Amino acid sequence: MKSSSADIREHSNVTSDGGGSRWTPLHLALSGAYLVLCMAWALVSQYLLDRRRLPGVSGALFVGAVVLFVWLVRRQDLEGAEVVPATLHGRVRWVWVALAVPLGALAFPRFANNRFSFDGTLLWLFGLVLLGLAARPLAGRSLDDLLSRWTNARGLWLGWHHLALAGIMALGAFYRLYRITLIPSEMGCDLPHIYNNIHMVLQRQFPIFFPSHPGREGLFFYLAAPLAWVFGLSHATIKVASALVGVLTLPAIYLLGREIYHRETGLYAAFFLSVSHWHVILTRVGFRLSTMPLVLALMLLFFVRAHRTGRRGFYALAGLFLGLGLYTYNAFMIVPLIVVGALVVLALAGRGRTVWRDWDGILLLVIVAMFVFIPLGRYAYEQPEQYIYRAATRVTDIEAPLPGNLLLTFLDNNRRALGMFNIEGDALFVSNVPFMRHLGFFPAALFVLGAGYALWRWRRGYNGVVLMTLPILLLPTTLSLAFPQEVPNGGRAVGAIVPALLLAAVALSLVRRHTADMLSRVPQPWGRLAGSFAVGLLAAVLASEAFTLYPLYFDEYVNYLPDHNFSISLAMAQAIDHFGDNGDAYILTRAHWHDGNAVRAQLRRVDQTWDHEIWGLEPDQPPLSGPPGRFMIIVHPQDNAALHVLQEAFPRGIALHQRQPDGTPAFYLFYGER
Repeated sequence: MKSSSADIREHSNVTSDGGGSRWTPLHLALSGAYLVLCMAWALVSQYLLDRRRLPGVSGALFVGAVVLFVWLVRRQDLEGAEVVPATLHGRVRWVWVALAVPLGALAFPRFANNRFSFDGTLLWLFGLVLLGLAARPLAGRSLDDLLSRWTNARGLWLGWHHLALAGIMALGAFYRLYRITLIPSEMGCDLPHIYNNIHMVLQRQFPIFFPSHPGREGLFFYLAAPLAWVFGLSHATIKVASALVGVLTLPAIYLLGREIYHRETGLYAAFFLSVSHWHVILTRVGFRLSTMPLVLALMLLFFVRAHRTGRRGFYALAGLFLGLGLYTYNAFMIVPLIVVGALVVLALAGRGRTVWRDWDGILLLVIVAMFVFIPLGRYAYEQPEQYIYRAATRVTDIEAPLPGNLLLTFLDNNRRALGMFNIEGDALFVSNVPFMRHLGFFPAALFVLGAGYALWRWRRGYNGVVLMTLPILLLPTTLSLAFPQEVPNGGRAVGAIVPALLLAAVALSLVRRHTADMLSRVPQPWGRLAGSFAVGLLAAVLASEAFTLYPLYFDEYVNYLPDHNFSISLAMAQAIDHFGDNGDAYILTRAHWHDGNAVRAQLRRVDQTWDHEIWGLEPDQPPLSGPPGRFMIIVHPQDNAALHVLQEAFPRGIALHQRQPDGTPAFYLFYGER
């Protein structure tokens, strides 16, 4: 059976410490003390940063911890030996590319008017199939060969790492799905647009780009539509769809960590992501940005695997996910720079020959990505202003004047964006516990150590590539020149969660390996006892990270939500539905009070075309005048003047308080009859 590159590295990742004779008792004691000191410095530094105390001391401790850590693990070879195929696994079949390109040219005009037309989509998909044939995906590997990695003579084989990943996914699913119908409860201003976008798909309208303000890429809406078709379109199904995308990201980052480093690193990365409040919050809200980390991780996975193995099929898959990513979220527009940057880093690291070796695979990656982009490219060609509007508002003076010194603003944006991992995060309550760092306590400390290791060994493996992705993935937030007060932004920088947690997982893998290496030299039974203690300590650290998330999200995050997670739009919709056929229902609007689109999206009995929102009580306008009949009007709890007018006009009317769970008045319900 042929082994994959990852499998080869599983067995080649050994340390170069030499024989056990070097490990004298004094050496073991010093090495253990240095490791404890290094971790203590990193954790104390993060503790001080969290409490905004002694920033100079905290920085010095982190620098010392990184230097000591790199010195301790300098002989650890986590990346393993570079696997270069002895022979190329086939060249690109350009005849299939030559057949696919005209199909793309024919499909391009058929995507006019922002629609996936039937004939255009068929031509486009057929062209993608031809590009797949050109790549000869997985050439030289039979189906039996692939299946043999998962089976043995007794049937399906599952290793401990498969079970561990399943447990991590179950933990991640719990945090993303538990009480999801209740938290968050308010749709806000974005979810009504997303609701209507998915509704368009269910009505068999198939836009390429959804132009409702400020314009949205459509992959998430097409993924959520089947779920909404089965269970009904609602706020809950939208949130469940994004949560499931979040769960699927866990095996993707595991495979990426396994490919670049080691199976253990992939498991740590998946675990950290499963209990990341940054990722949990953003994947429970129902935003389309939940798809970006998933597609980004898959793109990086296939790119690294393609370069490592030389298989053109993997280059084609990397191109597929690169193009598909442009349908996820506007922040993905920056990701093509990662591919360019990765090739440059690999060339600078002394692997220019392997880059040149795969020139046709890299060209195929570009062609496939451009081919996937054809429908969206047609929309961008027809409506360039609408397509780039949201990104342009942050970089240009379309909505706000630019600062006087753009360079200083950009540098300060980068300072704050880098600080989001360890110091101060997004202030927006929707995407973060306001101002909290975006990484957990232990991942934040490990992230700095992992970044130091990767920087020291940037020429080895794909450390340089992982490091290079961080500043690029922060560009969507650091380029917010017109609105520097929005930096950092956890949503726009959501892609950075992938390399950040990979680096944290790298550090933990190195700590665990270094500890195991030391304890293997300790005489028995003390070695076994120390090993059991180390395993228990690791389990305690991971459990602490998992348990900390529960009160952080379900208590602290909820307390920062508007009205402590009371949904005023849902309460209004339920009141209107309850009144139902008894008469007309109105809302006396008030600035910054509610979102009428959110109310309409959550109506169930009353038709969602309901539009009885009024800005004032006029004597000749409803509800004060009109045909005889009952009516209900929702009034702001502080609008006593309007309530007085209604009571004078309808002395037999009834005014009832609708209260929030804590007893705070939410609004008045006034029932009258003309």
